[in-house]
Amino acid sequence: MAEYEALPTVDPASTYPPSSPPRARRRGVLFLSAAPAAVLKYAAGGSLFLFLVHYALLGLFPASSYADTYHATVSTYFPSSSPPYPSYTTPHAAAVLDSVGLDGQRQPGTFFRDPRPLRTALAFWELAEREVAARRLDTCGGKLGRELVDAYARHEVAYCVPPGVDAGARGFTPVEHNGSHAIPWDPAVPVDGTEIYCAPVHRDAFSRWWPYPAAPCVSKNLRAVQDDGRRFHAVCAVTDDGARLGTEMGRERFLGSDSDRIGTDDDAAQCKERVERTLLVIGRQDQWNPFHVAEDLITTLVTMFIAARTAPQLVDDRVQLVFAEGYGMDANHFTPLWDRVGAWAPRRLSLDPWGENVCLTNTIHSVGAGASLLSAMGVGKSDKCTSTITWAAAHYYRHLFGLLPPALAPTLDMRGALDALALSDETHAHLRALTADGMVKAPSVAAAAADSAKAPAAVKTKARASANARKPRPKPINVLWLSRAKLDAYAQKHNDWSAWRDVRHIRNEPALIDRLRDGLAGMCSAPGDEGGDGLEGGCVFEDAQDWPESWAGADDYEVDAGSDPSSSSSNDDDSDHDHDDVNDDDVAPAVRRVRFATLDPTVHALETQIHYVGHASLLVSPHGGALGLALFLPPGAGALLELQVAGVRGNFHFEHMAAQMGHAYEALEIGRDVDVERVWASVERHVREMARAG
Repeated sequence: MAEYEALPTVDPASTYPPSSPPRARRRGVLFLSAAPAAVLKYAAGGSLFLFLVHYALLGLFPASSYADTYHATVSTYFPSSSPPYPSYTTPHAAAVLDSVGLDGQRQPGTFFRDPRPLRTALAFWELAEREVAARRLDTCGGKLGRELVDAYARHEVAYCVPPGVDAGARGFTPVEHNGSHAIPWDPAVPVDGTEIYCAPVHRDAFSRWWPYPAAPCVSKNLRAVQDDGRRFHAVCAVTDDGARLGTEMGRERFLGSDSDRIGTDDDAAQCKERVERTLLVIGRQDQWNPFHVAEDLITTLVTMFIAARTAPQLVDDRVQLVFAEGYGMDANHFTPLWDRVGAWAPRRLSLDPWGENVCLTNTIHSVGAGASLLSAMGVGKSDKCTSTITWAAAHYYRHLFGLLPPALAPTLDMRGALDALALSDETHAHLRALTADGMVKAPSVAAAAADSAKAPAAVKTKARASANARKPRPKPINVLWLSRAKLDAYAQKHNDWSAWRDVRHIRNEPALIDRLRDGLAGMCSAPGDEGGDGLEGGCVFEDAQDWPESWAGADDYEVDAGSDPSSSSSNDDDSDHDHDDVNDDDVAPAVRRVRFATLDPTVHALETQIHYVGHASLLVSPHGGALGLALFLPPGAGALLELQVAGVRGNFHFEHMAAQMGHAYEALEIGRDVDVERVWASVERHVREMARAG
């Protein structure tokens, strides 16, 4: 058997592959060789996990102390001078938000109520008197102004007072209340007796022409009748003069006829709730027709002015309206307007009736508007007297929607504009406040300087070069056609057509609208007239039907130069040159804007209607309630062209309205097929007259 030869013995260290080390030693070598990759791997995974947890906590609990601490730390180490816009806001969006104004001053959607309507209305009344006097308009001896209110007040009657009270010795003294429910009234404290003071219109020789007896009243500590919006309980005794007033009023309703006298021991005299605010109770005659609503609005102002004479302590009170006529909100087109009057939303007794044993504190009671300042002289009688009250009403109700009088329009010299009117210190201060409390904010010199500092050099150069060419831009002329087409179509479709609607229906309205639009456009495309009609420099036509956002555009100034300094030989190095050598002859003439729009109130919200009428110069419309929107024309600066069919001739409603607010007025007879050329001729004449007036 062959023998195998033994293998030679070798040094283990020289063998290949090398022999394995002991187990413990082998693990250490592997760990050390893999350490860098493992550390990076686990660190990255852990960091990602913490990152996700961190932002999950911020997203789920944005108001937590953890989130507050994080944001504070970031702001400390990474301060930012940019506005606090959301992180997703683009630079373009930021610029838009800047232009809107994030400070709450007249940004779109700003909510507004006039908490002290008596004070504001009185301020606008004084302004109206100054403006009417400055224009030397005929007020017919104050027939529809302050003298009329004085006639009411001269015959103030203490109608009903508690037993033992000498009414003639002290007059009406309002209750001192806390003005809200913040301090609960203690039912254990007895409520005093009722006082009612009224101011009749028919007793004074100056106002005896008023067609029927009327007597607005003020009261204190009146008891409301549960679930009844018209009647009250009065803990008082009717005076002798009060009894005579009741007889004189006949069948006409007033607070005296709507209240029942009760004794102090009567259950109805005990108060379970006390209304700690001044109320203004109104019984409206209409909730839809703009003309009749205008009557209600004006009568409400008359009531406030009379109350301010009877109880001047109420002028600075915060007020709430109370509607007693039974209207709800479903069909009341003017709810957005009424809701802006007073510190609180109006109380509608049809929806929110008085509860059991409710006691009022101070209450102002209006009268029905069946004969208002617009109709008291008779609808069949021409009357061209200017009314400072109606003028003030236009100012007051326009301002609720941010439409200030031209005298208060945003300007760099707001103080000077008001000083020129020579108003009383109190009125001056109050009207100035209207431009700073969020209603309308006048541009400030500081803001203009800040904007200038941020402007590019070329823009600043151009502005400086044009400074000497700054000149007034002519006022735009806005022609607005008020249509009935949608209303007529709705009435026909819903079986609400009538002979009265039929006689006023215009069969060729589209042709009339086209003629007005084409005529205005043609007027501006023609060479400038040198005949002194205010259009010597020509005009620019803007169709606000296609560009509705242009309707309210009215820059006060136009800065224009014959040459563009930014394109001249000057460069950035000499951009500080003042360009004082701009020649006035090189300045392009200011061009007037003439605009046209149509509005059918049937299909537009009240805010839209007021916006269009509030910026209109000439209102053209067939006879109808929609012309009552003329209340929102800027007083003393407009014109009404009423198209009358045969059936409405002799109706002077809108002549009265125009005259009382200082507007031009023309009634043009038409048929159902309108002579469009005849209407255009009247429109053209009014536009040229407005241009001549400046």
